[in-house]
Amino acid sequence: MLHSTRKSAWSRSALLVVAVVLVMTMLAACGGDKGEHSLEFKGVSEGDVVATYKDGKVTQAEFDKYLAIFGVSQPSYEQIITIPQFQQMILEQYVSYKVLSSQASEDSLKKAREDVDKQLKEYKDYLKTDADLEKKVKEKKISDDDMATFLMLTSTVVAHVNSLVTDEDITKAYETAQMDYAVSTVRHILVATTEQNEETGETKELRTDEEALARAKEVKAKLDAGGSWDTLAKEYSDDPGSKDKGGLYADAEGKNWVEPFKKAAFEQEINKIGEPVKSDFGYHVMVVEKREPKTYDQLTDEQKEEVMSAAAYTYMEKFMSDEMPKQELKITLPEPSPSPSPDAEGEGETEGAEGEATATPSPSPTATEKPAE
Repeated sequence: MLHSTRKSAWSRSALLVVAVVLVMTMLAACGGDKGEHSLEFKGVSEGDVVATYKDGKVTQAEFDKYLAIFGVSQPSYEQIITIPQFQQMILEQYVSYKVLSSQASEDSLKKAREDVDKQLKEYKDYLKTDADLEKKVKEKKISDDDMATFLMLTSTVVAHVNSLVTDEDITKAYETAQMDYAVSTVRHILVATTEQNEETGETKELRTDEEALARAKEVKAKLDAGGSWDTLAKEYSDDPGSKDKGGLYADAEGKNWVEPFKKAAFEQEINKIGEPVKSDFGYHVMVVEKREPKTYDQLTDEQKEEVMSAAAYTYMEKFMSDEMPKQELKITLPEPSPSPSPDAEGEGETEGAEGEATATPSPSPTATEKPAE
């Protein structure tokens, strides 16, 4: 599958930087009524400080608690969670959530508490069925109260930002995203410029851009002359997901495809073979056999939530550009200890460790990504 380069939920949330703990004052005013979930972790207010900002601070113990729960809730990041740059991003995210949650109305806080009640029950029930997760939770000393605080913080941010979204915002967001929800049946033949080694994951050039375009035009000419999609796909296509099916992708939503392919599927004339469409992976010769655009009212509840998230994200960006620079965030995470070099051979040399998360795409027009939380 040829994955798109859409931002992940956590990449988006990395835009939310800086911090303030106005939450503490707000919770004190609320009186901490019995049964209400807290926005603050307990027993972590003392010790070394790793972040300061206009109205507060974050201690190492507090951040360690948040990072531990983040690691448990996002296991796909387990390999990079110790990387200093990544930790700085998560700390920025954490303090920005504190800022946003401090701005939440009573209605948003009430909504968040109701959501957390449900989430916490699901978490406890799931914990009983997953021994590995239960073991990790115990090792990291994550209590139910800790998890409730984590969930309350994130749920409050979601409730607060969603409360800002208007009907006009949703309409505008859907106008931008309607290609994602149109359902189309297409055939395509991919003439790739690169190929990937399935064992090593390494990518190498298969043909130049000029060679790929010339080959794609050759395919189109044969199809225009009445050539068989089944025959030509098997001979020319570099998409293993469709080459043995005449290049067919049936009844697929646009959001499953990379941007140029999605755009062509939404705009190309029905049953007319279009000019080769260029993507990061080569050239697609394609025909749209059927297309069913959807109105907003035809979306499922889950899809409407996705549109809401897209609309809410504009408020996240405004929050970042207008408010965060005023918070004077200063992060003072400790420097990582150098690790012995494997090539030092007793000479006492050391080298720093760096890590980078990369995703290697494979050849098909499909994009997969979990929706933003």
